[in-house]
Amino acid sequence: MAKISAYRRGFTVIEISIVIAIILILIIPISVFIANYSQGFIIENIQVKEQYYLNIILQDLEQRIRRADTNSITFDAANRTLKFTYIDADTDGNKKTTLYCKYVLENPQADNAIFKRAVSTDSNTSPTIFPPGLEKGIIYDFNVQPPTTNTCTITLTSKTGLVLQKTIYLLNY
Repeated sequence: MAKISAYRRGFTVIEISIVIAIILILIIPISVFIANYSQGFIIENIQVKEQYYLNIILQDLEQRIRRADTNSITFDAANRTLKFTYIDADTDGNKKTTLYCKYVLENPQADNAIFKRAVSTDSNTSPTIFPPGLEKGIIYDFNVQPPTTNTCTITLTSKTGLVLQKTIYLLNY
């Protein structure tokens, strides 16, 4: 049996350095991969949230503006404010009172932009944040091409550049 010298009880500095170098060679690419994956996941979650809110706003706008009264649609491009009226009907088809609709994007193209809506029988109702839970800055821009015939085009833009545009057929124009 071979006898081990008393001086050979641990690892040499060279051996430890080689092991550390091998570990670093393996850990650095793995950590870069995990960091990139996490960042991509966060960005994807932000875009999903933006798309969710854009869809809710566009569906609500479409449902209401489709029934807008003749020549009632006005859009103030400077203040990003859309106003129109429509007469609602109950399930029997009987007309109810006139509803006044107002959609506004406050502070457009800014980090603190916020989308608001007011739907009421009172034309002076102040708009509130719509949809509920919407955070500032998610909706970046809002534009409406006023109706020329019997259609109206609405464009919503999110902070990351996601654009949702829809041309809506107007029933009463």
